[in-house]
Amino acid sequence: MKLGKDEIVASTGKMERKWKFTGHGLQTIGLKDLGSNREFAFPDPKEKCDWSLPGAISDTSVAEWIGTTVGEGDDEGFSNRYLQIITTFRYPNVKVMLQYVVWVYPDAVGVRTQLRLKAMDGFDPGNIKDDEGVENRFGNNMATPGPRCDYLPLNFKVENQRRYWGYYNNPGGRHDPSRLMLEEKVVKGYPLFETEDVDWASGLSVEYGNGKEGVCVVKESPKCVNQKAHFTGSFYAGPVGLKVTGWGLSAKEIVPDRYRECWATWTILWSGGNDGLQLALKKFDRTRYPVFPERDMFLLSNTWGPANPDGAQFTEEGYLMNEIPVLADLGVEVMQIDDGWQKGGRFSDAKGFVPKYKHGWKDLKAKADEYGLRFGLWATAQYVTVDEMKKNIDELGFVSWKMDFDHLKDRKDYEDRARKYREVMKYAPMKTQFTLCPEYDDPRYGWYYFKEYGSIYFQNLQEGLPEHLTMVPYQVLMQNWLMSKYFNSNKLQVLLQNPKRTNGSLSDAPQHSHSYCFAMGLPFAPCFFQSGQFLDGDGRKELKEFIALYKKHREGFFTAYTFPIGQQPDNNSWSGFQMVSEEGVKDNYLLLFREMNNKEATKRIQLKFIAGKTIKVMNLRTGENFRKKVDSEGGIEFIITNPADFLMLKYELVRN
Repeated sequence: MKLGKDEIVASTGKMERKWKFTGHGLQTIGLKDLGSNREFAFPDPKEKCDWSLPGAISDTSVAEWIGTTVGEGDDEGFSNRYLQIITTFRYPNVKVMLQYVVWVYPDAVGVRTQLRLKAMDGFDPGNIKDDEGVENRFGNNMATPGPRCDYLPLNFKVENQRRYWGYYNNPGGRHDPSRLMLEEKVVKGYPLFETEDVDWASGLSVEYGNGKEGVCVVKESPKCVNQKAHFTGSFYAGPVGLKVTGWGLSAKEIVPDRYRECWATWTILWSGGNDGLQLALKKFDRTRYPVFPERDMFLLSNTWGPANPDGAQFTEEGYLMNEIPVLADLGVEVMQIDDGWQKGGRFSDAKGFVPKYKHGWKDLKAKADEYGLRFGLWATAQYVTVDEMKKNIDELGFVSWKMDFDHLKDRKDYEDRARKYREVMKYAPMKTQFTLCPEYDDPRYGWYYFKEYGSIYFQNLQEGLPEHLTMVPYQVLMQNWLMSKYFNSNKLQVLLQNPKRTNGSLSDAPQHSHSYCFAMGLPFAPCFFQSGQFLDGDGRKELKEFIALYKKHREGFFTAYTFPIGQQPDNNSWSGFQMVSEEGVKDNYLLLFREMNNKEATKRIQLKFIAGKTIKVMNLRTGENFRKKVDSEGGIEFIITNPADFLMLKYELVRN
């Protein structure tokens, strides 16, 4: 990091971003890949400040540079270590204090930037624009930018393409194969003469060299394709560069007693085509949101799995006492009790989170201890209190929380929820974590925000009631596959339903094995979303053996970076996942699925990052070892003799 009279330079060792003080704020003047020495920022940027607040702060506003502080931090242990650069400005005419905060992670492929605001005496929010607007020009409604949180002087006059993507809120409403979880759009054509505005995307990759390298920008916000949430803004790509809007803070929410945070932005540099983009994004995401295997790596069951459609019946003490030994025998490690364990209320109105059982947790805890099982609990995010959570953790020793029915309408709601989760996790470090549920249409958490607390719950899957939630294997695999493209799989809790109990008139699940359906969730945080007691003898034996095999390699799965390979699942394809270790040499894995209607016993699959290499492969289900030469495009031929079957492989690179 370099701090000059009018300049700030932040370097991770792999990339560098440079700002100049213009008298109006900080202006990005450099964005360089230090490995290739490629400069992405064009000279003489048009915008005089990286941020704006329409009606208050513009390129003509006077900014007084109060000072810059530099220190180390880790966000109270919720992120990896970083160098924090805080530059404070006073806008005397607007009566507002502004901090520009940069997190510089050592050896990272990107940096994180964020604004913080505080009101001064006399601050008037009255004429300030909080959100994107619309202006009618000759009968056409044109978007007008809201508050700008970042600006990059990228060149849209030279050859380039823009890749926008985002994921949907309410994944439980997206089981129909026409409703994909991922929205992705590549826009071609240059130069840009008019501004291109996109309000649904969480991420944008500006790609040069026919898609070989570029700049990735991600909104660390709750934005989803179908749920904008609290002022999450847009991307504006045009002749003057890239503008990123969406403060997540209305003018009325700027207060005099403290700085309040806006949504942060990630700026990531990458090379190596789309595979390189995916890897760079996942590496930075994991730097921002580290994983802790000792806290987060376990096989969890959830009692709502056999719901028909209500699952409260499976929270009764008698059922749980019978379920504990069966789960333990299968290899499940955490039994999460869903809605119904609490004394107060049900569903979104549930309050009073103390156990309803005659002797509280005493008898259930004793039974679980006998079989080495830990606990998880369901709660309503809005109503469960910190004291209630602490008390349950004290009595149970460990609790994995499923937080449901949230509704985050303003900045205060996000602050309250973050404060609640942090207080509980700091109270019981490594003894508690959260899975946040984004079901239903209410504004929730998005996919690049709030992941420091655990994982995101993904898609209710039932046996047959309600009908639209019935588990259909290829649809489950399809959505898991899409999620793995731009989202780190170990932050996604996927649900594993019993195929043999699934309604055969609504699904072909009964024609699939337990192992096949369970394997679809292995690269993620798997949740045994079914009843152990309802397995027949053959199913229980099959799953017990397969779970034991999975556990031998679980840490390798969990700590790898997961990528979708093969074709997008459609019940007629070869599809799967490639799990690449941090170094990419040893402890890499492949899961390949030949779907039910596919007629090809042999298939060439294109793998990532190993074109032209030789790999040593072990079939984990059979113990067979073999070597494969990867062709120049990354292709290898594999054999799966029967449809609705799969390969579970481990590979390492052979040194030439």
